[in-house]
Amino acid sequence: MSCYTFSCYNAAFTPRYVVLWDLQWQVIDCERLESATDLSGAMEASIELLEDDGWRAEATPEYGFVFVHKSGERRLLMLTPRDPHSTAAQSFSPFSPEMRP
Repeated sequence: MSCYTFSCYNAAFTPRYVVLWDLQWQVIDCERLESATDLSGAMEASIELLEDDGWRAEATPEYGFVFVHKSGERRLLMLTPRDPHSTAAQSFSPFSPEMRP
């Protein structure tokens, strides 16, 4: 029986980003990863850096994200294909001006 692996760690042909967010979706830290980067290794390295600073992961990052906490503060570490500094629309909206007849 084979084990399913979530696709966020598959080889990517475009850059990926490891982003640390606060709970109000403000970017605290961001690292751009080139297409040849070992994505799971980069995520593990980011977790290790946070742990060295006293943060603790609340779970495993098998789905490309993990919450971390320290002294009552909570943050989200996420692997994403979207540049967090991009101002382009993040989702489709049927109400956007481009979609009106």
